[in-house]
Amino acid sequence: MVVNIYDTANELSRQLRETQEYQGLQKAFEALKADSDTFDTFKKFQQAQADAQHKQMTGQQPTDDEIKNIQNFAKEVSGKKVVQDLMNQERQVDSMLQQLNKTITSPIQDLYSEVMPKMPGQE
Repeated sequence: MVVNIYDTANELSRQLRETQEYQGLQKAFEALKADSDTFDTFKKFQQAQADAQHKQMTGQQPTDDEIKNIQNFAKEVSGKKVVQDLMNQERQVDSMLQQLNKTITSPIQDLYSEVMPKMPGQE
């Protein structure tokens, strides 16, 4: 029997959009966008982070000014309630995705279980 696992993945993607966690994230993001000043700062923060990450991936280091700029953006946006709400919703989605990943990869864990070291308290 041939299984097209990508069909299952596409269905899972569709179902993800229907979860309480995803819908909460979507509402939190809409609330952030509605606060135009905070959203503009959030976008600048995201761009500054992406630029620094790109530099690091190409073997360069961000300058002290670039790092300070990112830290200032982070400080400014992290104090905003709409950003805190978004981060809380992101954590809930991330927790769900971690559980899904654990479930999806369980056949691989089972395959290697006989050579995996046992943690204290495991039988």
